[in-house]
Amino acid sequence: MKIISWNCNEIFRDKLPLILEEESKIFLEGDIYVISECENPEEPNPKYKEYKKLVEERFGDNYYWIGKHHYKGLGIFVKNNINVKELETNGEFEYFKAFRINDSFNLLAVWAQDKNKEKGFNPYVEMIHDFYDANTELFDENLIMCGDLNSSVVFNHKHKSNDADGNAKDHTNLNSKLNKKGLYSVYHELSKEENGKETQKTYFQSRHLNYQFHLDYIYANKEIIEKTVLIEKGKTVYEDLPNRFEILDYWKWISLSDHLPITFEFRI
Repeated sequence: MKIISWNCNEIFRDKLPLILEEESKIFLEGDIYVISECENPEEPNPKYKEYKKLVEERFGDNYYWIGKHHYKGLGIFVKNNINVKELETNGEFEYFKAFRINDSFNLLAVWAQDKNKEKGFNPYVEMIHDFYDANTELFDENLIMCGDLNSSVVFNHKHKSNDADGNAKDHTNLNSKLNKKGLYSVYHELSKEENGKETQKTYFQSRHLNYQFHLDYIYANKEIIEKTVLIEKGKTVYEDLPNRFEILDYWKWISLSDHLPITFEFRI
C-alpha cells in the first residue's frame, strides 16, 4: 500500500495527468492520494471535463471531495481495486475525512486551516485538537493519519487556548496526545530529529528557500515505522526493510506547489 499526501497549491486538474503518466518526469504511482487544495471533479465546468474523465478512468467512483469552493478542497483518490468505507465522525469539522481501508486499517485525511468564525472552529493545530477530543475513539494504533496539518512546534507560541485538561492546543501537546494513542510522526521517528529542527522541510512560503517549514505529516504506529526506511536524496539505503517513507525533491516539485509531496509505502 502506498499513500501519497500533497498540498497541490490548486489547479490539480492540470497536474494530475503529469502525475499519472508513466513517461512523465513527475510520475507518482500510489494507491491512495490525499490531495489538499484540489478541485471538485464533480463541478459542472467545461474546464473540468477532462479532469473528471481522468479521475473516473483511474479511480472509478473511489474518490471523495470536501470543500466550500469547487476550485479548492480536500480530495481523496483511491485505486478502484481497494475497498473503501467512509467512517462517521463527530462534529462538523470540514476538512477531516476518515475511512476504513480494505478492512485492515483506518485512514484519516486532514487539511488543517485557519479558524472558521461562523462555526466557532479554532485555527490550524487547535482545530486538530478539537477534532481529536471529539473523536478520541478513532485514534488508536490501527489508524494512519496524513495531510497538510499546517502545524509545527515553531508556531507553538501562537496557540494559547487550552484543552479540557488545561494543556495548550499546540503542536507539542498534539504529538503527546497522539503518542499516548500509539501514533508517531513517521518522519521524526526515522530521522531522529527534533520537532521544529527538521532538515527536510515540506512547505516553502511563496516557493522561497528562505521561508521553509515542516508542516506535512504522516502518523502511524511503531510496528509499521520500525519496518520503514527513510529515503533521502543522495544517500544510499542499506537497510533491507519492506516499507519506504520519502519527502520528494524540492527542485522537481517546487514549480508545481509550495508544498512537497510525502510518500509512505508499507505492508500491513
